Amino acid sequence: MAAPPTVTTAVTPSLSTPSEDLRRGRNAFDRGEYGRAIEILRPLLYPDIRLESESQIVQAHRMLGVAELFRGNNDAASQEFRKLLQLQPDYRFDPLLDPPQVVDFFNGVLRSHERELAELEAKQQELARAHQREREQCEKLRAGPAVVERRINRHSFAVNFVPFGAGQFQNSQRTKGWVFFGVETGLATISLAAFSTNLMVYGLNPKRGCRYDTGATPCPPDLIDRTDENRSRWLMRTQVVSGAAFFAAVIWGILDALYYYRPEIPMAPIPVSPSSAQTHKAKASFSPLLMGKTLGPSIHYRF
Repeated sequence: MAAPPTVTTAVTPSLSTPSEDLRRGRNAFDRGEYGRAIEILRPLLYPDIRLESESQIVQAHRMLGVAELFRGNNDAASQEFRKLLQLQPDYRFDPLLDPPQVVDFFNGVLRSHERELAELEAKQQELARAHQREREQCEKLRAGPAVVERRINRHSFAVNFVPFGAGQFQNSQRTKGWVFFGVETGLATISLAAFSTNLMVYGLNPKRGCRYDTGATPCPPDLIDRTDENRSRWLMRTQVVSGAAFFAAVIWGILDALYYYRPEIPMAPIPVSPSSAQTHKAKASFSPLLMGKTLGPSIHYRF
């Protein structure tokens, strides 16, 4: 007895690209042909993912989950929605545009896997931060070694001997500097004003008068008017006392400035690109310096 003939069927592979198949599956989905949409979309995801971008994979899982739900396959729909949430933990259906049945079912899946999704989202954020650190590290390696310009504010020792709080301002003691400035200015003004007034009003030798007109007869000692002489003497005392107090304040300010004097004060470093750092030459430059609310000259050295 002859054996029955064997019929061999050749399976011709599809020549369409995954993007074209995704488009055909979307067309079937939009027409409500959910069975046809499942037949087209499932081979794009199982057993291997054939789609190229993450957005295409998300769309495929979304349409496949909705199609399975409308076909009554709740388990399959739940599986597709879980995979969708694994790719995009913040994905949500729109209650105004999507069918209520889909929104309610998806929210149920979301609630049942809320803790798992929170952990997944935390891992994705940590992975994103790790990638960001790797990119920054790569950029630093491409840019070359880091170069930091060290800046030093050099203080002049001679400024400590300048009155009116100059040393305190150089030491960044602004309040104390204003105190010395005000006290010394006030004492110097009083002393100079007393000296000028005494010289202009009474001269070097104050005149003595007589209380009564005695004519050609010399004025008796008990009738001599010493008013101008006494006023001149009081002005001279004021001049001497205020002048002595001025020099005492100056000496105090000098000693205080010397006690707190620092030859060099480090300033905030400035990052410099390696290319510009290689072209730097040793040089010194003068420029104004503002520290807090204090303005003064400064000298800069660059090596």
